[in-house]
Amino acid sequence: MGINFDSERAIYLQLADLIREAIISGELRGGEAVPSVRQLSSQYRLNPQTILNATQLLVNEGLLEKRRGRGYYVTAPARESLQAAGYKSFAEQTLPELVRQAKMLGIGRERLVVLIEKVYEEE
Repeated sequence: MGINFDSERAIYLQLADLIREAIISGELRGGEAVPSVRQLSSQYRLNPQTILNATQLLVNEGLLEKRRGRGYYVTAPARESLQAAGYKSFAEQTLPELVRQAKMLGIGRERLVVLIEKVYEEE
């Protein structure tokens, strides 16, 4: 996934999402430095202010910390925080919508479980 310049979603929010994904996937771990503003600006061809907007958002969320003169670092609890929020969203929004759609299509509980297991094994 990258930055979609045609999206209605603000670019700094897309970049923040990419950094969140890197944290939750383990690509960026607690205590590790995030690529510098210069590196991110070059990699994604973005204005440095856009990078700063994204990183400041993540600082405000408690996922990154700024170390003066050293850049941005992933906070120790960042991954666990994102996993907890993701679990809550999945349990309260995604899963109920999945079950609602399955019922609407006449897919019974047992068949739904078989479909989920199949997809889970393929991943």
